[in-house]
Amino acid sequence: MTRLSMLVAQVLHDLDPGGKKYGPTVSYLPGDTESHLDLLIEDDTGMGCGFSLDTSWSDQEVLYELADRLPTAFVELYAVGLPLVPGTQRPATPEIIGNSVVWKDPAGSVGWTCPVGQYAA
Repeated sequence: MTRLSMLVAQVLHDLDPGGKKYGPTVSYLPGDTESHLDLLIEDDTGMGCGFSLDTSWSDQEVLYELADRLPTAFVELYAVGLPLVPGTQRPATPEIIGNSVVWKDPAGSVGWTCPVGQYAA
């Protein structure tokens, strides 16, 4: 599994805890510049969402960007906005804290964080 595939898998794990409920297809295409890669997420009907990533970024920066962008694709494709902050209906937002990318409660009232790739429903 490539570096980018592993980072994408971490975020998809959190968007579909337990796995395979949605099962999007992920394609990687050459981007418009040498360091960019276009990422396309498609559902089983062929409907897709995509965006460009700068692959020269660190794993932490790429993971943050994926955690920020992939939930939007899930909203567009599946009408779900996961992951949710436990005990609320608020979607978590990604944040870089130290050397980690975590999901965080945007309201800050719960004080909850979870490393991206380790979310459990």
